[in-house]
Amino acid sequence: ELAKADGKIVVTSMGDVAASGGYYIACNSDAVLAQPNTITGSIGVFTMIPSWQEGMREHLGITFDTVKTTKFSTNITPFFDMTDEEGNRVQKYIDEFYDHFLMRVAQGRGMEKQAVHEIAQGRVWTGVKALEIGLIDQLGNLDDAIAVAVEKAGVSDYRIKEYPEVKEPLQQVIENLTGKKGNEPLAHSSTEQLLQAEFGEMYPHVKALREMMETKGVQARMPYLIKVD
Repeated sequence: ELAKADGKIVVTSMGDVAASGGYYIACNSDAVLAQPNTITGSIGVFTMIPSWQEGMREHLGITFDTVKTTKFSTNITPFFDMTDEEGNRVQKYIDEFYDHFLMRVAQGRGMEKQAVHEIAQGRVWTGVKALEIGLIDQLGNLDDAIAVAVEKAGVSDYRIKEYPEVKEPLQQVIENLTGKKGNEPLAHSSTEQLLQAEFGEMYPHVKALREMMETKGVQARMPYLIKVD
């Protein structure tokens, strides 16, 4: 929307899957293209709230109790079953979000909200069917989407720039080993400078340890640090 407000043409090219949140983002484009077998649509909202009360009581012998000053003091929590009133509040939020989703698609695709509702309700569609029901503008791949953007922009001389920019393999390896980004100096902030002054020659090891702790998931690392000057 910001790009369109700035006078730019926005064209969406869908890959294998562009459903739910993917379609929410795409629906306001100037043109939407998908491949025949693209999975799209899924215009809907749902939520799941776990209940741990029974499992913790039966398997761990842990129970919960509380003292509340208002009926919503604990809000929604997996440690207590929802009351009907709490469930109604959650459903109200879901309905409001779904209505907003319908309005966004209706505005982006030039459709009536009721017409969107009839093809929404969380259902998914192939690219072929999405074209039939008006969720996309045409079938095509990325090259086709670029051609549409060129036509809509009314230009003949253009260049294509991809983001994120693809880096040379050697450059990527060096950045992974040193933590540097391109020509960025290692001490790119006052914090880094303070750490360097504090730890001296040990700073690379401290930095590597910090990066290791910040990295999520399972890691496979060498038991030593390679220093690249």
